[in-house]
Amino acid sequence: MPKLLILSTGGALTIRRALGARDDQPFTLRSDLTVTVEEFANLPGSHLTPQQIFALSQRIQNLRDSFDSILVTTGSDTLEETAFLIDLLLPEGPPIVITGLPRLSGSGFPDANGLLAAITVAAAPSAANLGVLVVADGAIYAATAVQMQFSQGIGMITAPTGFLGRVEGDQVYIRLQPLNRQWIAAPRLVEPVDLIRIGQGADDRQLRHSIADNVAGIVIETFGSGRIPPWWLPAISEAIQHRIPVVAVSRAGVGGMGDEFGYVGAYHDLRKLGVIFAPNLSGIKARLKLMAALAVARSPAELRALFQERKDS
Repeated sequence: MPKLLILSTGGALTIRRALGARDDQPFTLRSDLTVTVEEFANLPGSHLTPQQIFALSQRIQNLRDSFDSILVTTGSDTLEETAFLIDLLLPEGPPIVITGLPRLSGSGFPDANGLLAAITVAAAPSAANLGVLVVADGAIYAATAVQMQFSQGIGMITAPTGFLGRVEGDQVYIRLQPLNRQWIAAPRLVEPVDLIRIGQGADDRQLRHSIADNVAGIVIETFGSGRIPPWWLPAISEAIQHRIPVVAVSRAGVGGMGDEFGYVGAYHDLRKLGVIFAPNLSGIKARLKLMAALAVARSPAELRALFQERKDS
């Protein structure tokens, strides 16, 4: 009988109640699946840190040989970061699925529908070797693409590039494959990496504070496909001269980097300074990727190569 492990970062008791389990022992679900629930942590999503998710990814890797699939339940606040970082740190293999924690309904009992949908995906052989999958509202998303779109309710978790498939009853339909997935075998995460979002007319105080603190890296969410106010250029140049890697993403959260605008502060100026570009990554994901990449890159060239998007994607 296939064995599924549910790793919870919070609310393990709620999960057991949702599935009708009476204790922390393995139990049979759907008459064809043995389920074990393990509490990795008991924290809301907003309290989790990248270092804790790094430890979670190590726990998953250590348990992969003992289970046919693994489901992680976590708070929705940082679900997209948790999913992306685990996907980045682990190689392909048996299914790994992430979903939000079941919520309590008006009756006081946890709503198991979303949890059961995620279990159905995790138990499906077609979910193997696709990297980390996120299940929300019956849809199946790639961890690299998933984003939190609304603060609460149905439609909270989505992806600008669409979903890979859907869960319909006890059937799993995966019609697309994840694109541009990357594995970084990082032995640790390097911190601190600061994330700075540019707004219209913003000054460079946050950037200069990061330089003064000698942070490990800086991610800047730029305008459009790589444009900044011209008064930011000296500080960015200073950061790079201090050997602090600077990664630029679009504050749109998805899309390519590069343009042909000739004015000061456009993409070409950042490229000349030595800024690294991270196409199709949001700022929060690029920050996590930089933490992992700094742990394995032996030179600035290797670091830059880790952020280059594959041409076949």
